[in-house]
Order: sequence, then structure tokens, then C-alpha cells
Amino acid sequence: MKTRLTILLSLSIVLLVASCNPVPEPVPPTPEPSLLSFDLYVCAVKHGGMGQNKNGTYVRSVKSLDADQPLIEFTGKGIDITQKFTMESITRGKYYYQVPQEGADRFVKFHIERNEAGEEWIPEPLDAEVPFKNNTYYPRKYTHAFLDNNSTLLIVGTDSEHKKVIWTKLNEGNLSIIDEGTLNLTLPEGYDMFSTSGLLTVRPTDGALFYIYYVKSENSDRKPQTHVAVLDPKKITVISDAPVSEAVMEEPVTAAYGELLRNIIAYDELGVMYVAGLCTYNGVKMGVMRRILPLESQFDPSWNGFPSPEGRLLTIQYIGNKRLLVYSRDETLGTKIDSRSHFYSIISLNTGQRERVSYNGKPLPYCSGGYSQRSAIVDGKAYIGITEGDGPDDYPMVYIYDSATDRVVPGAKLSKGFCFDIIRAMVDEE
Repeated sequence: MKTRLTILLSLSIVLLVASCNPVPEPVPPTPEPSLLSFDLYVCAVKHGGMGQNKNGTYVRSVKSLDADQPLIEFTGKGIDITQKFTMESITRGKYYYQVPQEGADRFVKFHIERNEAGEEWIPEPLDAEVPFKNNTYYPRKYTHAFLDNNSTLLIVGTDSEHKKVIWTKLNEGNLSIIDEGTLNLTLPEGYDMFSTSGLLTVRPTDGALFYIYYVKSENSDRKPQTHVAVLDPKKITVISDAPVSEAVMEEPVTAAYGELLRNIIAYDELGVMYVAGLCTYNGVKMGVMRRILPLESQFDPSWNGFPSPEGRLLTIQYIGNKRLLVYSRDETLGTKIDSRSHFYSIISLNTGQRERVSYNGKPLPYCSGGYSQRSAIVDGKAYIGITEGDGPDDYPMVYIYDSATDRVVPGAKLSKGFCFDIIRAMVDEE
């Protein structure tokens, strides 16, 4: 009887959400090569991410990351966004959306232009710029999802004291504020704060809107408690909300920052949702990966896609052919952002096996950059950025993994002297 009730509840949630929100395509179309470009972010002196580096963040836009490209230079080239914008941003098509570093009292939308000479700039005035209404947000500290066939941008965060979860709906085109409000969530007994952002995601196969967040206590040793909520995408109200056992997940990765920098949620073709999180093992927080099956609204407690972790799980991305690209850390090699202890692996969802990404039989080098997102997925290929090596002939560079052939080939190289932090695949849809 309990199983039957669970199924009926899950179906009712899916039917309600689907009736409110058009179902997007489960697999994004392959972009035309002429419309595709890659935006590369580097930082001076040390790695950036989440406000860690004030020494300078620079962006270059290139048409290709194949090996036949000339060395990608950053000295005297690229756009310096250090003072105006954050490297953490929402992206779709060719556009960036964010609460900017400079004048953090508004939402902005912009894009990067590039000419044939390789010069980049951000056109002024920006594509859109709208002041906050009642709800206010802070740079880096919010999460997002696109609704209504991508015409509506939903922003979710917390108030300044982290006691309430607030939301704002924006018109994707001009960023005009459609509506705003407060989620009908209350802090459980014994907890006094919401995580600043949480994770917001639309399941592509049925349009269900999930909000995954955690609550914590500032005045006790109580562990954080993760919750999975299903929201009505029209009214932005809570349909269901349930806590997660700490044995399943103590907290989702980057619940303080959403997915403005790192990819934490992935979907396969069947609509199975995979979420990177953390659990404590022997007193140390280590990586865990859970899934939510189609028509379900809670994690499957019997499945862990990241068993026997060496350390934290940092990013996950679905490549195709039942494979996930993951970026994680080996705690024994260092736990700082700039420690060379981070590495890339491929997880086979068919077998559960995890193997280091290798080229010519040798694993790709360990990387620094704990807050990095140096991997982008396009048409079943993963473009994977690697930290500069110690040798005179070692450069920060890109390797390209093809999930159809399970092969890795070298890609473009970047000039030395900067910390390589982000690859973003951008598509000019106009």
C-alpha cells in the first residue's frame, strides 16, 4: 500500500508540474559549428572562484579548442572583468546573466563580441540592466533555472539573515521583473539558517521543478540537513518538501552558490537526475553522488555513483553513452584550492566503474583549482582543461574526450603564467 501511495503521489506531482510548465527537450540540439565559441577564464597569481582572487580575472573568446589552433595568449589580451563582473554567472546561448560585482543592486545581461583579429569586448550599453525590486540578492549567492521554454529566468536565494528563501521571476529577454516572493518553507526545529542558494533544476523529461537545499545550525555541532523540494513553476510554491537522511547526503555541493560556476546536477537521456553531494566518512567530508529516478521526487538511497571516494566530488557532467565526466579531489595530495590534487574521471553508469581520464595510457595530470569548471560538453565531446605543468614544455591546455569512441586527443594550449579556471561553451543563436 505504501509503495502504491508513493507512486500515486509522484504521478500527481509530475502531472501538476507538467501542466504548469511546457516540457523542454531532453537533449539539447547540437549547435552549428559556425555558431559555437568557447569563453576561457584565467586568473592572475592564484585560482579564482567564489571571490577567492582579486588579482585579476581575464576572459578570451575563441572559435575552436582543437590542437591546430595557435597558442591562446592572455598577456595583453582578453577582457579584464575583475572590477565589474563576477566569473560566476548564468549562461545560455551567447548571453551571461548575473548580479554584477560592481553596483550589486541589479540584474544584468551581456555578451562578449569578438572580431576576426581576435579582439574581444563587452558591448555597452549592456543587453539588459534592471534594478532589484523588493527582493535583493548578492553577487555569487543565488541559484537559477529557466522556465516557460526558456523565456523566464527564475532566481532563488535567501534574505540577508538566511531565515527566508526568496525568489524573483525575470523576463529572459529584457530582464524585466515579472513577479517575486518568498517560498513557503520554514526552518525545521533545531536549525536556524538556510544555505544561501541551494540548487534549482528543471527535470527535462517532465518539466518538474526541484529545489535542493540544506539547513544548518550556527550555534551547535548539528550536521547540515539536506532537503529536496518540488515547486510549482507557475506560482513558485512548494508542492512537496522532505528531509534527506544524512547517510544519503549531508549537503549538496556548492549549495551556497548554486550552479553559477560548477556543474553539480546532470541528467541522462531517460531523465534520471544525478546530484553531487557530501557525506562525512571517518570525520572527513567526502564526495557522494545520488540520483532521483524519473517520476520520483526523492533520492534513491540504495544507489551511490561515487563509492570509495578519495576526497570531495566537485563537478559532474553527462557526456552521453551512459557516461559521466567528474572532477574530484584526492585529500592526501592537498585540500587547498591551489593544491595539485584535483583530477578528472569517467564514470560508466552501466558498470559503475570509475577510471581516470587518460591520454596514450597515462592519466591526465593532477590539477589545481578547487573552484574550477574547466570542462564543457558539446555534442558528446568533453573539452577538459588541465593545469600548467612544471616542465618548460608544459602548458595549460585542453584535452578532448569523445564519448562515442572513448578516445582522448590533445587540444589547444594556453600561454603560461595564469591560472586556468573556466571553459564555457557559448552558442550564438541569433
